[in-house]
Amino acid sequence: MKNRDRILSYATLLCFLLGAALGLIRPDWAEKLSFVGSAYVTVLKYMALPALIVSVFHAALAGGKHAAGILMRTLLTFIAMFTASFLLCAALYAAFSPGTGVSWIQETAWEGEKAAVSFRSMLKNIFSLTSVNSLYFPSALVAFAAGLLLSISGSERIERGTAALEKFCNRLLSYVMLLTPLGVFSLMAKCTGTLGAAALASSGAYIAWAYGGCLLVLLGVMILPLWLVCRVSPVLFFQKTARLFLTAISTCSSAATLPETMRTCREGFETSDRISGIVAPLGCTIHMCGGAVSFCLLGMYVMHMRGQTVSLGMLLWMLLVSLLLNMGAPGIPGGGIVLAATYLGMLGVEHGELFLGMYAGIYRLLDMAYTSLNVAGDVTANVLIDRGERGK
Repeated sequence: MKNRDRILSYATLLCFLLGAALGLIRPDWAEKLSFVGSAYVTVLKYMALPALIVSVFHAALAGGKHAAGILMRTLLTFIAMFTASFLLCAALYAAFSPGTGVSWIQETAWEGEKAAVSFRSMLKNIFSLTSVNSLYFPSALVAFAAGLLLSISGSERIERGTAALEKFCNRLLSYVMLLTPLGVFSLMAKCTGTLGAAALASSGAYIAWAYGGCLLVLLGVMILPLWLVCRVSPVLFFQKTARLFLTAISTCSSAATLPETMRTCREGFETSDRISGIVAPLGCTIHMCGGAVSFCLLGMYVMHMRGQTVSLGMLLWMLLVSLLLNMGAPGIPGGGIVLAATYLGMLGVEHGELFLGMYAGIYRLLDMAYTSLNVAGDVTANVLIDRGERGK
């Protein structure tokens, strides 16, 4: 991890603790500083939109140039693993309802009768184009379709220009993320100042549920299929991926871990260059099983907190939105924070800033697990597709 990223992580953790303490000791000061956190969330939302559009467009543009058969199998494998991860975690969280009984956000953010969230209302809101939240879903669809269509022309100039634009957008976002300590300080101060120590107690439980979901997906979606289909034992899997996990934990970035991912696939599991050259780069962009755990827990936790029942239609809609939003996640450490507020807004949570204060403060710990799961999923997809090609 770069020195700047390390310093930023430590500063965020320190500001998380200081903000929580300030809110408990001087809630009046916390209220006066709350505008800083609100401004931080707003800037993240608006800065993330162009980055999402360019990222999804570039992924579709680059992917469309590869062999159609391998590309299609790669995309289907990614979607299947993401869906399995999401549904497996949904079953876990539905069985235990981790957000039930956590009322500190519910009591403050929602007064009076709770708003009903249904598939029809969600579909209406997402295409209403009345706020920045409603722009993400249609923008991702249009960008993906445009990228696939333009990939037919095979213009390297377009691809180079898009790659440069994506790098520029992510660089701007990385500068905005430097303000994370200030935003976390303000949001946590307001959170604890308004709600008290109950907010802090919930953060530890949320981390535990996140790690539990990641462990379940690692065992059920990655290690078990490799063991049954490819005869790769769990012990061998961890031996081959030990260095990869260390890189993922230290960088919290699938893109930064890509060289190690490709080395692990080619040298550790002996996948062909032709397969890993397609699967691994696409995987660090659009294949994020850790994102499945993240979005599933975030959505179900908040809904259980509000006392809402997650219907089958709503669950499937959450899955679809998660899949598309996940494809456009910024390729920077902590990029999940950028989409968290948007995702809560798309689920009908209009006052998610209080929850986001806790979420941003602990995200570094969450991201360590999510990124590790992402790169483990990329390796799994590489090996499964490679063995399938060899079988043919």
